[in-house]
Amino acid sequence: MNQAPPASAASGAASRKEAAPSLACHVLSRGGLPLARRLAARLAADPWRAPGGRIVAACPLSAPARLAGDGIRPVHDLAAFLAEEYRRHAAHVFVGAAGIAVRVLAPLLRHKSQDPPVMVLDPAGRFVISLLSGHWGGGNNLARHLARLLRATPVITTASDQDTAAPPALDLLIRDAGLRILDWDLLPRAQAALLEGRRPRLWDPCQALPAALPPVFELLSGKEDDVPPAPALPDADIPPLLAAHWRYLPPSPGLLRLAVPRLYVGLGCRRGIPEDAALAALTEIFSARKLETRAVAALSTVTEKADEPALRAAAVRLDIPLRVFPADELARCATPTPSEAAGRRFRQPPFSVCEAAALLTAQADGHSARLLLPKIVVQGRLTLAVALASPPATPTPNQS
Repeated sequence: MNQAPPASAASGAASRKEAAPSLACHVLSRGGLPLARRLAARLAADPWRAPGGRIVAACPLSAPARLAGDGIRPVHDLAAFLAEEYRRHAAHVFVGAAGIAVRVLAPLLRHKSQDPPVMVLDPAGRFVISLLSGHWGGGNNLARHLARLLRATPVITTASDQDTAAPPALDLLIRDAGLRILDWDLLPRAQAALLEGRRPRLWDPCQALPAALPPVFELLSGKEDDVPPAPALPDADIPPLLAAHWRYLPPSPGLLRLAVPRLYVGLGCRRGIPEDAALAALTEIFSARKLETRAVAALSTVTEKADEPALRAAAVRLDIPLRVFPADELARCATPTPSEAAGRRFRQPPFSVCEAAALLTAQADGHSARLLLPKIVVQGRLTLAVALASPPATPTPNQS
């Protein structure tokens, strides 16, 4: 079973997260240049808000070398150019034929959770076509925004956007709830069931989905320490069971797993540990404790360790932030296993870097939290602790 996007997913997603907040505009003919310049000016005055809240106002222009000049980047080989540029921007617009965009981008596509949105504009500016990443990447929203800026018609082909009576897009419900899809291959079957008027079963003992969730699921009862009910046999006519948790759920046919990012991992380490050491330790500990690595919301440590390669590499590989706190702030956080050595090292009273960092990061995200795993020492060179954020105060209403 496909448990997640392809192996390059984490690094690809990290590239998207770190991409410049810009909409790259590729002009394919001389006739499209006035439209491209108009788009750049209007986007600067009325930016697009991308998923995750990024404000996209910049619109760098590129065109074949014979047309370049006056602030337009020359392109000698479009395929080679896009191989370098595709993941450096929040989204892309092609002014020209959709077929050219399709052919040149095809080798670069990885997964809908990673690929930046792509729009196509006709040179006359009559239509804005949402070509790629319409839902997850926010492309349909971008198409509407650009159409409003240019007084054009948005062309959106996803079924859930065509029929106002249709159920909402399942991937958007999941994304907007902050959950992470582990079994992408089962998502089309679940969405198809919704479009056909059937309600997939949802097991959500963590109360991860919002109280205002549209009534599109058959909710199943359960507690956080329970195991999910058995999914139906993998029959194409039976929608998969959706199961949301921060614990590790083994893959199973008919089970669409959703990771609930409520785990906050605090780390402390010696200088110069191997670059893969932090991720290897986290993976091993999570496997032994039956925790889901995709449910980690953030890593954190003391400010002095912010540039430690092993910690930075783990954050990039997991596609999550690495947050830091000054030693004096960590020392004020009560923890069960304070370290005299850490206190001496940072000229503070005894404190635990990893435990305090985990708790403070969860609190900084607006959660109350408790230590799920107190400090674990790994090979005498790294310490790790895990805080669990509490569920929302308001329970999800019964929709069945």
